[in-house]
Amino acid sequence: MTIEHKQRLYLGITMVLVALSVGSISLYFSYQAIFEEKRLELINIVKSRARIVESVAEFDAKYSSSFPGGTTEATLNQIRNAHEKFEGFGETGEFILAKLEADQIVFLLRHRHSKTTATNIPLNLISSEPMRRALKGESGVIIGLDYRGKKVLAAYEPVAVLNLGLVAKIDLTEIRAPFIKTGIMAGWGGAVYNSIRIICFHTNQRTFNQIH
Repeated sequence: MTIEHKQRLYLGITMVLVALSVGSISLYFSYQAIFEEKRLELINIVKSRARIVESVAEFDAKYSSSFPGGTTEATLNQIRNAHEKFEGFGETGEFILAKLEADQIVFLLRHRHSKTTATNIPLNLISSEPMRRALKGESGVIIGLDYRGKKVLAAYEPVAVLNLGLVAKIDLTEIRAPFIKTGIMAGWGGAVYNSIRIICFHTNQRTFNQIH
C-alpha cells in the first residue's frame, strides 16, 4: 500500500469516527433531555394519583361506613375496579399500590406484566426499594429493579390517609430503545455514506491520474 493510499484510508477512517462521535454526542444529550422529561412526568403522575386516592379515602371515611369490610375496603374496591380498566402507560409502565404489614410489603393491585396480584414480598428486598421508601413517607424517583428483575425508572409517593405507598414505574429499556435504534441507524448510515464518498474520491482520482 502506497503512502497516498494510506493517507486516503486514514482520512476515511477519521471521517467515519468524527461522524460517529458527533452523532453519539447529539444522541446523548437528546437522551438526557427525554430522560428528565420522563422523570418529571412520573413524578406528576404518581403525585396526582396519590392525591386522588387520598380524596376518595376521605370521602369514604365519611360516607361509606356501611360498606362490607369498612371504609378502607370501600376505597380499595373502587381503586381495584378502576385499575382493572387501565392497562398502564406506554408499553411497560404501571402503577403499584401496597401496604406494610410487619416486615412484608403487601401488594393491593394486579401486576400488569404477570396478570396477578402478588401477595407480599420482604421489605428488605432490593426490588422493593421504591415501595419501601413510599411506605416510609418519602417521595422521589429512583432507578432500580422491579418485581421482574427489570431495571426501571420509578417514582414513589406515600398515600397518607391510608398509610399506603404508590409507585409509578417504566422500564429503562423502553426509554432507551428509540435512541439505541437511532444510534445504530445513524452509525450505519454514516459509515455507508463516508464509504461511498471515499470510493468516489478514489475513482475520480484514478480517472484524473489516467488522463494526466
